[in-house]
Amino acid sequence: MQYTDSRTAELWIRPIRDGLGEEHQTLIVRLERLVSEGYLEDVCLRTWNHNVDVEADTAPSKREGLIRERLAAFRQWARKEGVELPSIEEHARVGEGRMGPAHDTIVLPQTLIAIFHGDTVEAVYPHVRGGRMKTTGDWLEDVESSLGIQNETVDV
Repeated sequence: MQYTDSRTAELWIRPIRDGLGEEHQTLIVRLERLVSEGYLEDVCLRTWNHNVDVEADTAPSKREGLIRERLAAFRQWARKEGVELPSIEEHARVGEGRMGPAHDTIVLPQTLIAIFHGDTVEAVYPHVRGGRMKTTGDWLEDVESSLGIQNETVDV
């Protein structure tokens, strides 16, 4: 059965150990299963560092530019949906001393999944709606259940 209707997912991770991403393997396998089941057309794995500069007028790299663009799209979706994205609202001041002038950054979450319908953001996890947190694991369990896939809960 095909469900995709141009639905894709971006999995954004902040690897714990030197970019290995092993702590996300179960999540990746489960997302790939959603592709093989036809629920998603594709999954794109993207990594980000601990934080991203939000003060500079221009992004220092294409990668940071994409991250800023996605964060803006995620916030726009949240405003439209009336939800909160606490995982991308934490700020930190960095760069004082030898690292150059101090600047504000957004502390990026360990794990974030964005669902797209074509080029439009359909959903972002985790998010808070009506005081209740909806995690990436919650979303996966809901989708797997709708597809009849039995799986253990993964705390992400």
